[in-house]
Amino acid sequence: MATSRTDFNNTWLTEMPSGVSPISLYDSICRSIFDRIKYGGKVIQLENNLNKIEGVHVIHYWYGDNTEIILGVELDVKPQGLVVTMIGKNPKYKNQPPYASDLYNAILNDKHKSIRLFSDTQLSDEGLSIWKKLVSLGHTVSIYDRANPGQSFKTFDSPDELNQFFTHNNSDYKRYQYVLSESGELLSETRSFFNTRRMRELAGYSLED
Repeated sequence: MATSRTDFNNTWLTEMPSGVSPISLYDSICRSIFDRIKYGGKVIQLENNLNKIEGVHVIHYWYGDNTEIILGVELDVKPQGLVVTMIGKNPKYKNQPPYASDLYNAILNDKHKSIRLFSDTQLSDEGLSIWKKLVSLGHTVSIYDRANPGQSFKTFDSPDELNQFFTHNNSDYKRYQYVLSESGELLSETRSFFNTRRMRELAGYSLED
């Protein structure tokens, strides 16, 4: 039987896929989505040319149609959030909308669940601009060290705070995981998961199942 410890570990502490350039994953995301369509996955059309196929364990979102995918993402459904497993964009639309920030914003607004992203070994200026846009849209960016999640969890809710952390001469971000949340109730709930974990760390309770 799953416990809150199990749910936390499955959502926030599992190994992430290797961070690979989104363009190199475009063919893979297309195969996954078209395969689901071929074998009966129900395509749900959302606003602004966004589509999704939602299963019990995996959700796909993409901009485009059933024949051409512009930008798509695959997410694992976890007890306490969604985890990005791959994201890819059609090279024909490089430096054109829709952008990753548009996709993540739409997912947050649709599912109202926090999203765990790849950790970045080298956060680019482009990546930082994604975080800033999402924060400007009313969301938050949180970070944590997977080795000490309760102690290290920190939330940024303004672009200025992001500038202070993500600087070119600061390598701390290399070890962090990233979480996108809606401000308000969803952020409060996500923070409570990590506060409970911190309580267990301080009390010396078992952190495993």
